[in-house]
Amino acid sequence: MRGTSSNPWKSVIDFIVEIIAEKTELDRMQIIESLEVPPDPNLGDLATTVSFQLAKIEKKNPALIANKIVEYLEQAAEKEGFIERIESKGPYINIFLNRGALAKFVISCVSELDTDYGKSDSYKGLRALLEYPAVNPSKPWHIGHTRNAVIGDTLGNILEHVGYDVIRLDYINDLGLQIAQITWKLMMDGEPENIEEKYDHFLGKIYVEVQEAFEKFESIEKEIREVSRKLEDLSSSESKHSLKMVTKCVKAQYQTAYRLGIYHDYQVWESAIAHSGLLEIAREKMMECENVVKLEEGEKAGCIVAKLDSIDDFKDMKDPNKVLFRSDGTRTYTGADIALQMWKFGIYPDPFFYQIFEKQPNGEEILRTALEGKKNGIGKVDLVFNVIGTAQAHPQKLVYSILDLLGYEEESQNSHHIAYEFVGLEETDFSGRKGTWIGYTCDEVLDKAKELAYEEVAKRNPDWGEEQNDQVAEQVAVGALRYFMLNASPDRKITFRWEDALDFNGDAAPYLQYSYARATRILEKIDAQENQEGNLSLLSAPQEFELVKAIAKLPEEILEVARGMRKNVWGTGFSSNRITSYSYNLATLFSRFYDSCPVLKAEPGLMAARLELVKSFRTTISNCLSLLGIPVIERM
Repeated sequence: MRGTSSNPWKSVIDFIVEIIAEKTELDRMQIIESLEVPPDPNLGDLATTVSFQLAKIEKKNPALIANKIVEYLEQAAEKEGFIERIESKGPYINIFLNRGALAKFVISCVSELDTDYGKSDSYKGLRALLEYPAVNPSKPWHIGHTRNAVIGDTLGNILEHVGYDVIRLDYINDLGLQIAQITWKLMMDGEPENIEEKYDHFLGKIYVEVQEAFEKFESIEKEIREVSRKLEDLSSSESKHSLKMVTKCVKAQYQTAYRLGIYHDYQVWESAIAHSGLLEIAREKMMECENVVKLEEGEKAGCIVAKLDSIDDFKDMKDPNKVLFRSDGTRTYTGADIALQMWKFGIYPDPFFYQIFEKQPNGEEILRTALEGKKNGIGKVDLVFNVIGTAQAHPQKLVYSILDLLGYEEESQNSHHIAYEFVGLEETDFSGRKGTWIGYTCDEVLDKAKELAYEEVAKRNPDWGEEQNDQVAEQVAVGALRYFMLNASPDRKITFRWEDALDFNGDAAPYLQYSYARATRILEKIDAQENQEGNLSLLSAPQEFELVKAIAKLPEEILEVARGMRKNVWGTGFSSNRITSYSYNLATLFSRFYDSCPVLKAEPGLMAARLELVKSFRTTISNCLSLLGIPVIERM
């Protein structure tokens, strides 16, 4: 194999497939499907069952066919020097790679690409819009919201790594009943001049108080519903008060997001949707479809409905007429969701203006939809991903099905619900109105994680000052929480336990961060003049070879996550845990290498080669951490 590759493991596979294809003339996909990694390294680095496929065609014993293929492959391998040897065990063909040749190839690939190692242009030219986490601006993020945000952010990272142009969108519902309840309370009592706690925490506690009164007293409920009605009038004092309150709350929520390294490009505000004409434009578009009609009689008379009886999944419904717009002209949740999905795909001209909401710590501005400002629309996108809990599977499927019914088949197919199970407590689930989130906000979890991390960091680094300890402790805390949210498959419910979330050993982010720091320390001990290019063919120990193979597989692992995002009954699968699993395995293999293969005490030639391997590992684990949004720490 010559040169370098952005995907070294795939290059290895392609090489083997090519020489098998030349001999057998089998379809390349058939050969690829026949390849597997043996469970025991003593059985080879790769194995193929291609002889079984040929036996069906040639009507011969698969073991005899395997022997003939091995003879040919050995001849081809000798020319390249990339395959060490090939053996047949009955009908099975086991392939052993040349350790030195693979090490040289993989390390050269990582060295050349550096921070771009793991990236590809497989989906270049495609634009994807992601909506997350859409937390109501009436409370702080609790750890359930955190899972949504971390999944959405990591999905964006992965899509960018495989070539997508990614647009990150947040939805701000500033017209909901929750907003009316808090607005009523603050206008009635007045907002305190000095609020000691973070503003979103302050509002969240008020919401819990108001909700109790709302449910208990009919007069209060009536007053709040009147406030809700007035929020629709942008000139009302209620609307103006609400705008200031919501803006302050979102800015406070975003301070939490920024701690986690989460940023957005756009916000779409519910009030802008209500007054921009978007709903009217969408309604006209919907009415162009013969399966969307305005009913003239019955209990739904005057309503605009989608006739679902033409859709297989809904044809057995007792009443197949799904209301999109009520008889008084107001939209239903389904109607509004369809209108928004159509806007995301650019099915009709963007009615919004845009204003700068704020400049984020990453230096980028986040724009919000508005009724005046600049026309700076999102433009056409190819795919839309909505990160929403699994409980919303049916409503999301309904939206995508109606989109298909309207004639937008491609947009329907490219609409993805990234479903995830909620995070719960051992005794209850999180509820904004009941206040069960109190004590379990993202801020509080991060603060407690930071406190525990600080103790450990200070103990390990007695020469550090308070500022450095504090900075590293914050990075450890953020990494621990993000990894905890990603390390379980999104379709699996997480029960929050402090001992799991704050575990700094084993299968957790601090273990990955420490492996990077350990590699950095090794490289720091070598003078630049002494660090000469090593003979990589010397890297033949089992621990070295297993680490090399793992490093080679990063680009393919990332691509497999993107390829595996297929729709199912509850949403579109997203295996974020595949990357955490890969990263943990990589760090574990480096630890085994570190324990078994001395670097700085090896003879000069071998030391130089092992240093090259340490560099490649450090680059690879750093790129994994960045992909997962976990801070990279030089020293712990």
